[in-house]
Amino acid sequence: MRLKVLMMLAAFGVLFLASCNEDAETSFTDPDSEIVNTEAEIDADFEDVDNITLESMETNVYSAEPGARVASRRHHVPDCAEVTHDYDAMTITIDFGDNCELRNGKVVSGTIFISYTGRKFMPGTIITTTFQDFTVDGKLIEGTRVVENISESLEDNPTFHITLTDGKITLEDGTFATREADKTVMWVRALNPLNDEFHVLEGTTASGVNFEGITYSINVVETIVYKNLCEDLMIKAPVQGVKQVIKGDVEYIIDFGDGECDNLVTVTSDGQTWIVELKRRIRVNNNNNNG
Repeated sequence: MRLKVLMMLAAFGVLFLASCNEDAETSFTDPDSEIVNTEAEIDADFEDVDNITLESMETNVYSAEPGARVASRRHHVPDCAEVTHDYDAMTITIDFGDNCELRNGKVVSGTIFISYTGRKFMPGTIITTTFQDFTVDGKLIEGTRVVENISESLEDNPTFHITLTDGKITLEDGTFATREADKTVMWVRALNPLNDEFHVLEGTTASGVNFEGITYSINVVETIVYKNLCEDLMIKAPVQGVKQVIKGDVEYIIDFGDGECDNLVTVTSDGQTWIVELKRRIRVNNNNNNG
């Protein structure tokens, strides 16, 4: 009888510990997993701006350098956007109106202003982007984005130093997040643009206050890789590399994988590791947007 009671108590103890561990894991992963998705979403919003800016430079400022590929049609800039190019002033204005859908399905409005000192692929060129009432899916985007071509020669993979100052994303309910960023991106180009890659190099940093009012900082510790091929497979997320995110006084290490096209990342914090599935950013194939 005594042995039976001890066995019952032991079984209860195992169940109790398992229940506690399950609760601990749930409370740990549920809110903190949002950090990964929120960070990815903020990154994606500003990357949309970079893609629009660089494509506008490629399609509107003819690049005669050896090996340059001038886009034959719009990919990131939809046909519903009105593009005005002042060659004398070296400025480009992109007016999205009140309701313009990007190829990736996001709805934008407002205006992007671009000024430049030279062709995109020319080393030393500086491209400055600002906004006026520019929204992405209802989120107001603010700040000044400066892209400098720091490539040593035209034969190198184009490399850009990108800074964001006074960056801010405001939700429709007035909640906002701020961001300052300093990153270096290498565009690894292939004969087929589908095989192009974008590498966010080690040493890239970002910081600000998130939507919860908590300060954060980001540091790329292993080069982050985006692949056009994966985006065409409806995955708009890094597929390789590691970044460190510090939220308040908690550190998270985010590992994006080994290069396969998926939306799974491994997150490690406080000695625990778990898998987070990034929200898919589905690209909408719309004939009106693809040109």
